[in-house]
Amino acid sequence: MSQPKEIKRIPIEEVMEYFKSEGMEVTQEEAEAIMQFLYSLTLIVIKKYFDNDEE
Repeated sequence: MSQPKEIKRIPIEEVMEYFKSEGMEVTQEEAEAIMQFLYSLTLIVIKKYFDNDEE
């Protein structure tokens, strides 16, 4: 039985600062949407390739 996967959340301010350092201005809402997508994608990859429950 596997435990629920939990990913450490990066503060939105840090995300916005990263994008700014790369030359992109993003709003807080955009940064939140980007990170939600990336967290979801990460969980999908972890489940697909690293979850041993299905074997």
